[in-house]
Amino acid sequence: MTAFKALILDDDQEHAAMLAACLQGEGFDLARCHDDLTVPETVTREAVDICLVGDRARGRDGVDVVRDLRNGSPAGIVMLRQSANEIDTVLALEMGADDCMVRPVRPRELCARLRTILRRTVGIAANGDGARPLSDDVLRRIGDIEICGVMRIVSVGDRVVDLSSAEFDVLMVLATNTNAVLSRDRIIASARGGGHAINGRAVDGIVSRLRRKLFDSAEAGARRIRTVHGRGYMLTESV
Repeated sequence: MTAFKALILDDDQEHAAMLAACLQGEGFDLARCHDDLTVPETVTREAVDICLVGDRARGRDGVDVVRDLRNGSPAGIVMLRQSANEIDTVLALEMGADDCMVRPVRPRELCARLRTILRRTVGIAANGDGARPLSDDVLRRIGDIEICGVMRIVSVGDRVVDLSSAEFDVLMVLATNTNAVLSRDRIIASARGGGHAINGRAVDGIVSRLRRKLFDSAEAGARRIRTVHGRGYMLTESV
């Protein structure tokens, strides 16, 4: 039986070597990424079945590499991240990753997840240009709010809403957990991966600005991003 072929895309050489030893020990063949080719071209030429992508790969953000792969290849994709930040995980999955794991990974669990993905992806008919397209979930819609996590663009109807990085990250946390009450601590823990630290009072201020920027009136803002006294905030789906 032919072994599955894997491609490791991780600028952390020590981590890449660990992954290589793990995969070879489990019977995977390894492909090499050619310097003169794009990643999707390498995947096609080498008949790669599954790709493992780190936070940085070939000098680029790993999420960008995931996007290129999904748009140009039917191969399975697992992203291996340093952080368990919720927004980062959601973004990786919405960009097209089949799974996302936090480093350090447990080798046996990693290989089990790879084989689960391969059972779904190997033999899937690709479209005309070799891609396995992104799902509609790349655009997150909550009522009349549309969020593109890839481009970090938010719109309400035909109106594009200008948000700061902190405002966008808090909105993404709320949007990932619609109709659920999130404490300030939960929002802080999930949103702080963007390189800025926020506290409870800052969360209150950000929520106030989101209500003002996203909705036509103070009443609508308070209804759509509800304050649940003593517990936190909740973004509702209903308009």
